[in-house]
Amino acid sequence: MKKEAVTDMIFRNIQYFLVQGFKGVISNRLMSIVSIGTVIASLVLFGLCTLLGMNVNYFADQIKDQCQFNVYMKKDIDRDGLRSVASQLESIDGVESITLYTKEDRFEKAKEDYDEQAKAIEILEENNPLRDSYIVTLTDLSESTRVAQLAQQIEGVEEVTNRQDIIDKILKVTDFIHNLSIWLLVILVAISVFIISNTIKLGLFARRKEINIMKFVGATNWFIRWPFIIEGAILGVIGAALAAVIVIFVYSSMLGSFSEFLGSIELLSASYASKIIIYSFLALGIGIGTIGSVLSIHKHLHV
Repeated sequence: MKKEAVTDMIFRNIQYFLVQGFKGVISNRLMSIVSIGTVIASLVLFGLCTLLGMNVNYFADQIKDQCQFNVYMKKDIDRDGLRSVASQLESIDGVESITLYTKEDRFEKAKEDYDEQAKAIEILEENNPLRDSYIVTLTDLSESTRVAQLAQQIEGVEEVTNRQDIIDKILKVTDFIHNLSIWLLVILVAISVFIISNTIKLGLFARRKEINIMKFVGATNWFIRWPFIIEGAILGVIGAALAAVIVIFVYSSMLGSFSEFLGSIELLSASYASKIIIYSFLALGIGIGTIGSVLSIHKHLHV
């Protein structure tokens, strides 16, 4: 019987805490709306910056997986020269394979890509301005700088396009976005915590007589604290849920347009991004609301 009585008391206490928490949200409607709005603004900005950074990083990973760069020949190189360059490229440690992409192949590809201007392009066919090139596939992209430097020294080679430079630039952008996201989160979370703390403070002030009576009749400190902690968590969760809906909707809406614009470059799928946003936002929302309420209780509720 004792276990049943204890269990029943726990459930009744939880029910009481939840009811009081929701009552607190409703009774301070204006400040609750401000608190929720601040959480939404904070998490939407953070979420969009985070997804941007993740997609830039994903793009860099795709380039890394390709492990290729182009070696362009001098315009006056002959077939013997091409074979000599090919032999020297294949002898470089770290080169997996090479593929010749002749200037004729590139010219035909240009006509396909610019079909509307095909007739104008055909005029240039006799004096093809394009260059022969080799597509070099590496065993490891970390070797690209070394291999590119060796390829550049081969006689007959005019230019080497090394993707490592692109990757380094992308990673710099990723680091910038990552740092920006963290600072945005810190600043906006601090603002959210401050506003939620003030919302809870209003509830404490409104219920000060009731709290004094509860203390007088022997209510424990945590029994008095829990409704306010739950109120803060509710505000955080509502804000986080609405922010997640907004970010997922915006990302899903823009995904199709960006995918068409970027062509073969893939972006993170909407389902994968949604999982990250939902889980992280709920954790942040609960954390923001709980911290805000705990700070307010510690400062203004002497129990």
